[in-house]
Amino acid sequence: MKVLLIAGDRLGEYDPLTANGVTAGLQFGEVTILAAGPNAQNKAQQAAQIPGVNRVFLATHPALQSLAVENLSLLIHHLTPSFDVIIGLTSTFGSDLIPRAAALANCSPVTGVSAILDRHTVIRPIHAGAVLAAISLAKTPIFLTIRPSAFIAATTSQQGKPTPITAIDQGFESNLSQHIKHSPSTNSRPDPVSARVVVAGGGGMHAGGSFELVEKLADRMGAGVGASRTAVDMGLASNDMQIGQTGRVIAPEIYIGLGISGAIQHLAGIKDARMIVSINNDANAPLHGAADYALTADIFTAVPELLKK
Repeated sequence: MKVLLIAGDRLGEYDPLTANGVTAGLQFGEVTILAAGPNAQNKAQQAAQIPGVNRVFLATHPALQSLAVENLSLLIHHLTPSFDVIIGLTSTFGSDLIPRAAALANCSPVTGVSAILDRHTVIRPIHAGAVLAAISLAKTPIFLTIRPSAFIAATTSQQGKPTPITAIDQGFESNLSQHIKHSPSTNSRPDPVSARVVVAGGGGMHAGGSFELVEKLADRMGAGVGASRTAVDMGLASNDMQIGQTGRVIAPEIYIGLGISGAIQHLAGIKDARMIVSINNDANAPLHGAADYALTADIFTAVPELLKK
């Protein structure tokens, strides 16, 4: 099977999680990466370094410079007849793009894929991760978004001859939409999606009136900062920090939850973490049951002790 993987994008920059997408794509067959939009040349060069990639398409058409998904989906539609599987990452960018491209091909996409059993069967979590559904892929073209955290990134060691980069600029006649601007939040901490360690706070932080304790521990550990939906609803954290079914899905080496009860929606966002640590004064908190290490203690006593040590 021939696979077209759309290179991930983070506000116009190359997304390293594209390498995780290659691992998923190779389970279907031969992988071609499409690098488009702003800094497309850099994206193509980065993608060409990933072992296992057959070729890289470089699209620099002016209509794609803003990376408006309405325009890019037209290019994907033009390329679709040459591929059996079209894959995007489960991200803001990929989750906006792939359904549009699938609709143009009169297909239904399968989103949030967490495992690939074979070329015709994939797994995706449903009901906030409480149930895993096996989806049969009956016909091509197949449109998927994959959870990068569920797949190990393709290594970059001992790459053979350079992957060829082919410039393409066909596939659309007009600009359907134009990106005006983006206003990213200024944050020097690691992105929780790619961070090795993530410290997250929940509703239990309300007693302290702020997220200061979470941020102090995260900064001491060089970690990313996350939050439960309860903490976001209380105004303790911004929406972009929310982890869970309706937030971000993460897979750090270490996840530390402070004052988080562990609703099933939150657990769905951290289930791929290699080690889960929970600190909560409620011994019956669901996160305690899911944790590798659980400390039943007041977070406003335990975390300052952690900081001292």
